[in-house]
Amino acid sequence: MAPWVSQLILLLLFPLTVIPFNSDLITQLPGQPPNSSFKQYSGYVLTDTNHGRALFYYFVEADAHDSISRPLTLWLNGGPGCSSLGFGAFMEHGPFQPGDNFTLIHNKYSWNLESNVLYVESPIGVGFSYSNTSSDYIHWNDTTTAKDNLRFLINWFEKFPAYRDSDLYLTGESYAGHYIPQLATLLVDYNKQPNIRPIKLKAIALGNPLLDLDISVNSEDFLWAHGVISDSALKLQKTVCNISTYLRFYVHDQYSQACNDVFNIVNDELGPDTDRGDILLPICLSNGSSLQGVFPKGIHGKIQAKRSLSIRSGDPCLGDRVFAYLNKPEVQKALHANITHLPFHWDFCSGSLSLSYKKSLPGELIFLSKFRPLVYQEDNLDMDVMPLMVHLLNENIPVLLYSGDQDAKIPLTQTRIIANQLANTLKLFSITKYAPWYDKKQ
Repeated sequence: MAPWVSQLILLLLFPLTVIPFNSDLITQLPGQPPNSSFKQYSGYVLTDTNHGRALFYYFVEADAHDSISRPLTLWLNGGPGCSSLGFGAFMEHGPFQPGDNFTLIHNKYSWNLESNVLYVESPIGVGFSYSNTSSDYIHWNDTTTAKDNLRFLINWFEKFPAYRDSDLYLTGESYAGHYIPQLATLLVDYNKQPNIRPIKLKAIALGNPLLDLDISVNSEDFLWAHGVISDSALKLQKTVCNISTYLRFYVHDQYSQACNDVFNIVNDELGPDTDRGDILLPICLSNGSSLQGVFPKGIHGKIQAKRSLSIRSGDPCLGDRVFAYLNKPEVQKALHANITHLPFHWDFCSGSLSLSYKKSLPGELIFLSKFRPLVYQEDNLDMDVMPLMVHLLNENIPVLLYSGDQDAKIPLTQTRIIANQLANTLKLFSITKYAPWYDKKQ
């Protein structure tokens, strides 16, 4: 072969190794403030070529001149089946939040001030993530989610090799109390394989996590102490049926008239305007019927086991604006999203009925009701993740448990019980005194 031919082939091959990285670069999001110095990437990572299965991600580099030297934080929201893009990135700790008229506002509490942050819409059927194999959407579970997330990470590092040696933190909230420990366990096992370049798992962090159904979700004491439920409702949950018992009946498709009666009373006392994710949050008066994702009624009649959206920003209407923003075609184009033209709109959670969205903002679309496709094995809620937590701690993987103090779904009282149980099991002890935390004298 002539020398110039060899050189030409090399020149043609070299760009192919960097195109996937650059093609996912976001030049600018619609409405983005002009003074944003950090890079953003988003797109798809294949997790199963044969099935055509791909997870959507949004990656934000650290807002620092030395972003490569900063850690890498992977974030997963719970559900199961809720979007890390909509919740984590645009409502909680991403760099931007939608303001009025589809503008984006800098979030001064963004995690990318300290770390590179990777948001993944997992599992398939959530947000923009998809599979070309319809059977993938049926009976998806914790095991398949963990395996898919590990494959995502391995393949994502092929797209972003510069971050392959970064300290990795696996983080999430709520049902990510299942996702993260199972992913971390697979990652620990993966790193033990021969001839493997280890992924540097540094620690995991879980916010208000579901770890043990018998402990994590029982919120009756918390609700009573906050004056949300009556003495009689507290007594009924103590003596007849608590929320963990009710959920166990629900996810195993069993019937209990006693539980049904108790939680009809509890729900009546809570009222329609109390968000269990933040009991002090006011309601959004502009409307957001798209935010009323519900479980099917099933056998419990009146009880619907609402998956209300926990808006931790303190802005009750932020969810409406996020929903409208992420459904704009120009936003999806900028994100390299919805490349398969899914037959339903982007929504916060999958596997639930998406109701019509009222037109309240300029340019907002009205969507017809549709079921999103994912069918998750909800009996996985009954899985005890505590043995995995013990295993990870024994593998010297640090664990941070933290709790928002107004979350009644998995209240801090229950996370405190979980932490004490782990400490007792592993014979751990406190090394710092309980004390107030201050940030800039606040």
